[in-house]
Amino acid sequence: MIKGIYTSAVGMMPNKLKIDVIANNLANIATTGFKKDNIFIRILDSAVLDVNKNGGNELSGLLITEYTSFDQGNLKQTGNPLDLAINGNGFFVVQTPEGLRYTRNGNFTLTSDGKIVNSKGHVLLGVGGEIKLPDIARLKDVEIKVNKNGEIYAGDKFVGKIKVVWFNDLTKLKKTSSTYFSTDEGAGEIELTDGFEIYQGFLEESNVDAVEELVRMIEASKIYESGYKAVQHQDETLSKANELGKL
Repeated sequence: MIKGIYTSAVGMMPNKLKIDVIANNLANIATTGFKKDNIFIRILDSAVLDVNKNGGNELSGLLITEYTSFDQGNLKQTGNPLDLAINGNGFFVVQTPEGLRYTRNGNFTLTSDGKIVNSKGHVLLGVGGEIKLPDIARLKDVEIKVNKNGEIYAGDKFVGKIKVVWFNDLTKLKKTSSTYFSTDEGAGEIELTDGFEIYQGFLEESNVDAVEELVRMIEASKIYESGYKAVQHQDETLSKANELGKL
């Protein structure tokens, strides 16, 4: 009976995590460049052997992996010349106090000293480092243009080229905030020269599908509730059995 309670409780844990992940996805449905998360559950073939011989428990055979879907979101036109969206593979690279971060959020602005930064004040990097527009005082009268290759022009003057990168192994990317990713050397960073287009005056919307996530939330909630009722029922049965044992 106690093992049955434990097994039911363990079965609830993945669905509790799934509910939390889905809730976070829904909370970021309007976050520019957000990539939805999901969990993958595997039951190892060695689970029973581990429980019986190695002193493990039911959790020993349950492998839960959280992963991110990098499917592209829709591109929304804003008309802002420093709103940029990547169509295809690629990440923008920004410099933060914690190191380089990779993002699909292209909501940028221009600082008083000519740097292109995001809402956190982190600088957008170009192929040769920081991109800095010269003669910032005169730029209010100059059109800033970004072509589909990521080349930036102030009027007809070339300023720099936006650095766009991709990775051989996206599973090595770690989400550090709603739209930031960090990585290690094992990810295999590649600086792209093709396979993408940059759209000026557009932003990439979240790739969360509200209807799909709500359906998943309902399914996970029902399974979680069923597990809770099973635990509750077995607990009540065990209590009654204990009461009979005292007679």
